[in-house]
Amino acid sequence: MKHTLVRLGLLALTISTLVGCGGGGGGGSDGAPGPQGASGKDAIITSGTAVSVAALSSAQFADLQVQGEVVGVTINSPPEVTFKLADASGNAIAGLENNTTQTSTALAPSYSNVAFSIAKLVPGANGNPSRWVSYIVTSMPNKTTASVPARPTTDNTGTLTYLGDGQYKYKFYRDIKLVKAAVAAATETATNKNADLDDLSFDPTLTHRVVIQIAGNARGTGTNTADGVQVAPAVPLKNPVDIIYDFIPATGQPVTTANTQREIVKVSACAECHNKFTFHGGNALTGVGGSRQDTRMCTVCHTDQRKYGRAEATTTATGYTGTVYRIDGKSALDLPTFIHKIHMGEELTKTGVTIAGVTANEIRYPQLITNCTKCHDGTPTAKNATAQGDNWKTVPNIAACGACHDGVNFATGQGTTLSGKNTGHGAGGAQADNSKCSSCHTAAAIATSHVAVTPQDMTSSMFQGGTNNNTNAAWIASNHDNLPEGAIKVTYDIKSVSRNSSKQPVMMFRMKQNGTAVAFNDPTKATEIWDNFMGAPSVYFVFAVPQDGITAPADFNASASSYLRSLWNGAASGASAGTLTGPDTSGYYTATLTGVTIPDTAVMLTGGLGYSYAPKTTMPLTQTNLEKYPVTAATGSGLTAGMPNKTGGLLVVAPDFNWVATGYTGRRAIVEDARCNNCHKELGVFNKSSFHAGQRNDGSSCSWCHTPNRTSSGWAADSTNFVHAIHGGLKRTNKFTWHASSTESGYWKIGYPGVLKNCEACHLPGTYDFSATASASAVSNRLYRTAATGTFSSTATDLVKFAYSPFVKTDTSYGAGFSFSATTGVTTAAADTTLVESPITTVCFACHDSTLARTHMESNGGSIYVDRKTALAKPEQCMICHESGRVGDIKTVHSR
Repeated sequence: MKHTLVRLGLLALTISTLVGCGGGGGGGSDGAPGPQGASGKDAIITSGTAVSVAALSSAQFADLQVQGEVVGVTINSPPEVTFKLADASGNAIAGLENNTTQTSTALAPSYSNVAFSIAKLVPGANGNPSRWVSYIVTSMPNKTTASVPARPTTDNTGTLTYLGDGQYKYKFYRDIKLVKAAVAAATETATNKNADLDDLSFDPTLTHRVVIQIAGNARGTGTNTADGVQVAPAVPLKNPVDIIYDFIPATGQPVTTANTQREIVKVSACAECHNKFTFHGGNALTGVGGSRQDTRMCTVCHTDQRKYGRAEATTTATGYTGTVYRIDGKSALDLPTFIHKIHMGEELTKTGVTIAGVTANEIRYPQLITNCTKCHDGTPTAKNATAQGDNWKTVPNIAACGACHDGVNFATGQGTTLSGKNTGHGAGGAQADNSKCSSCHTAAAIATSHVAVTPQDMTSSMFQGGTNNNTNAAWIASNHDNLPEGAIKVTYDIKSVSRNSSKQPVMMFRMKQNGTAVAFNDPTKATEIWDNFMGAPSVYFVFAVPQDGITAPADFNASASSYLRSLWNGAASGASAGTLTGPDTSGYYTATLTGVTIPDTAVMLTGGLGYSYAPKTTMPLTQTNLEKYPVTAATGSGLTAGMPNKTGGLLVVAPDFNWVATGYTGRRAIVEDARCNNCHKELGVFNKSSFHAGQRNDGSSCSWCHTPNRTSSGWAADSTNFVHAIHGGLKRTNKFTWHASSTESGYWKIGYPGVLKNCEACHLPGTYDFSATASASAVSNRLYRTAATGTFSSTATDLVKFAYSPFVKTDTSYGAGFSFSATTGVTTAAADTTLVESPITTVCFACHDSTLARTHMESNGGSIYVDRKTALAKPEQCMICHESGRVGDIKTVHSR
């Protein structure tokens, strides 16, 4: 079991082992739901060739890309399922019926690579949501033990018959029409209550779901042997598959109408963060295996029936002790409860929430938990829309709502809210059931209550006692959806970026409110650029100048900027000095930084709008006229003259916008912001905190500030280094203590929720393996990453010493780093003694930092914490082996 802690909002949902559902086989497609077959379909079989699994090597079996569909289901006694399987080329897959295992105690063989589930959907009534009830709730008898009631499992000990042309028929071992009587006849104990297995009667008029799982190990590996005894290491199917079929037994037809479904979440929404589910036998780092891949499969096993045989959780004054399986008479592993609790994570009111080995309280979600539409969306045009996607607001109920709002005791009406206030559960008081939930909690009210807003950070230097000028003193809202009432969505529009005849950077731009360009106020008559706002974005320029003998670096190493509010009111000076003219007839303004000279040797000149985040010195653009987000005078010390010096208001995140200057070629594309926001929704904005107040929100422009020359406590603060090190926390050998807040808390506890080796979750194709033309061309012009400059004191506090990189020495002078003055045009070369890492190695070493990996990199020209003079004289030879098509092809090594 592996569960992980997340800091700064990165989700720790990397679970290598989860409570088992029993049975064999299982799984689902890689990030996409399995097909729902219809009777008589044969579209997946497109070739007359058949693939026999018996003829495949273990490696070939592991790489098999399975697709399948259900042809039909008949429920006589027992149920029979007819289905088809094919590979990615449409070749029929044959021979799975021969892959059986019979252990020494088993009465019958079980199928090693297939497993089946069947459940019915009980319609909602009296305020209750609809619910799935599994029929597969009896154990398999063996030579010493009779069948007894059990929690939901799978059936793989029936009869599987191959019919030819990729078509199979499976007859269940269990007769679902007899399950109710079998359970009712069982002897109950203190925790084994038959009623906990719900209503098991067979009703042919209700929606039923059959799930077929295709998963497991290649024949002869792991326990996929005739007697279940392992003789060779397991070689699992890399991409297991779930085949889902919803139908009405009375008609034999698949379900097509929304009112007979329960589709709350589409697995493609989950896949945006997780890439692939790797629990239930998979590997979170490699992405191999993971026998359950579709949320529709999860629903038939993670039902409230999982409370069977479980004792009520042991409570304390603040939460629970021991493992939590049953809370207030309900299963903690029922899907709505379980999923909400582990995503709510550290925001839960109660402590000790350890469910089946997953310590929920240690999990941080990588975005605002109130972004309910990230997972749930009933809007027909939405990317991840489902028929019941709006149930989160239209069908409020104790199980789902109480999973997050766990401080409320619905039975008594007492407890505490998420804000820590005492509650009598409003005017409703105690709620014995769900019948009255929607009468108070309307869909509109729930949507309003779940508006995604990050609270003010009281450590901000704008508040009395606060010392942080890099965080928010206002509330922060996402600009994507479900905005607070009255909030204005601001966007930036750049028409051009250029260098004028005086070699000064110039930007033509305009700013919009709710899609309409709005002119600035007259600075002689107003104190802020817009009415009902305070603060402003910045006009920002980045470029590269020669460094370390490289005349045209492929990485930024110079910048210049000016706070727009200061340009507007004439307060900008020094390197930030400039002029602001306009607007023209189209509403565009022209900003020119007159205190800056862009040298002729500069490359990659790019301009951007946004980026301001320091409330004391460069307050970001903040809306001030919303009653729920009041503005008050700042109480912090050392405030900046001429600034608003106020706290509060609403920061609706405006997406940073950038543009390559005329006549220049931009920095090669490596990542795209949309990929970051698949998981983060709004980069930098989290439940209780933020980084850069959410104003530096474009993943592709992190490299503007986090350049190869930026360092922090002996760590390279270059974006290619620290972003990999943060996300690769579980892979690393050495703790990544960069910005550690204590010896117990830091980036090393972050668990990446996706498959770590899936580089394209963040990177554009061809960029991480240098197969893209621009990336390949950049290899020889990339800068060495500075890791250490100056001196690290051995007399520093324990906390600071802990934050130091383990690869630097204290009381040793490493010299000054590289610098460039945009005002004077003077370049100061870095000292030969600064510690650096070579550009390709720094990325690989961020994740692969074991002694063996380091030795490999250094023996092939890589530099890791080497003085600059030595490193520059020793070129990297990584691409000899790791170039596309070579033995260590980067993309091949990182393929899932």
